[in-house]
Amino acid sequence: MRIGVDARCLEWPEGGPARYLVNMLKLWPQLNRQHRFVLFFQNHIPEDDFLKNELFEHVLIKGPDILKTRRITGEQLLMPFSIKQSKLDLFFTPWYSAPLLSCCPKSVVCCWDVSAKTHPSHYTMLEKISFGIFPPLSCKRADGVITCSEYDARQMEKHYRIPSARIRVVHFAADEKFKPSNDPDQLESFRRKYGFPQKYILVMGIIIKRRNVDVIIDAFNDIYRDYPDIGLVVVGRNATTPFVDIEAKMKPLIEEGRGFYLQRAPEEDMVDFYRGAWYYMCTSTTDGESLMLKEAMKCGTPVITSPLLKETVGGNAVILEDPTDQKQTAEIFRRIISDDDLRKHYSDEGQKWMQSLSWEKVAQESLEFLETR
Repeated sequence: MRIGVDARCLEWPEGGPARYLVNMLKLWPQLNRQHRFVLFFQNHIPEDDFLKNELFEHVLIKGPDILKTRRITGEQLLMPFSIKQSKLDLFFTPWYSAPLLSCCPKSVVCCWDVSAKTHPSHYTMLEKISFGIFPPLSCKRADGVITCSEYDARQMEKHYRIPSARIRVVHFAADEKFKPSNDPDQLESFRRKYGFPQKYILVMGIIIKRRNVDVIIDAFNDIYRDYPDIGLVVVGRNATTPFVDIEAKMKPLIEEGRGFYLQRAPEEDMVDFYRGAWYYMCTSTTDGESLMLKEAMKCGTPVITSPLLKETVGGNAVILEDPTDQKQTAEIFRRIISDDDLRKHYSDEGQKWMQSLSWEKVAQESLEFLETR
């Protein structure tokens, strides 16, 4: 079987879809060597070693550079011609939408959430087009849809009108590099490098409205004077719509040495950001999955999350019932800062839960789904 793969997300800064695809491309050749995978790229072909597998063909889509400046124009206007020339049996995309001009007998689309449909005010006009128009059309035309949680599957049934029989849920794991540290001196060295205190609450990932980072900052401002040994570390590019000035909100904390804001975490330090944290926090009111919660848990760092994400962490988290409520958020901070037993409980339970998940299982389930479309 010749399976086309939209691999363009490997050209961009790595996120959840890219991490999923990296693991699939590493594992699929081990599971079935009868398939050929044709990988499509938009502007350049990355040099990663795992892409040099003999079962992979690489295609750089052709067309005017002006159409390659946007993901959606490359996808809808240029990619169909490359797909047609490649004579595929099935086209697979890990990134929400596929070319609507179908040049392939079958297709499977990964759609990780429907938030552009349910919360359009959180998106710019271009994002509304890219994530609000093309994903539902692509999913309806596809022979199958892969998503990452039962909640997201239900959302697609409700908002995209996709029959449940055409949806496959796969439960993300965390990469092997995410694991606890056995070297307290190394962690202390990491904290000194960034000026972090011994205890800090970590919020990491692209900053978007549904993750309530502004509420977290305001709530921390309410309580930090009562706890002189705790800090707040916020890491992520600010992509809020409507715009929230995260830097301005963090400024008073930064000036007092109690807050830290970075646009991104260097890849070589990513694991230590989790390991060094007192808690990791992601309280989305839209997402049904958070890979970063699982990365933190695998590092032995307990997590704080929303009721919506309780299922994806097996209930092994401190749950903030209303993440949009500043007072509730502040109360959660008071609860977790001084309770060492609570922290140990969720650290231990989180690590046990993560042992039940693996990328090998995700790869097997995803490939079987492609093979049966």
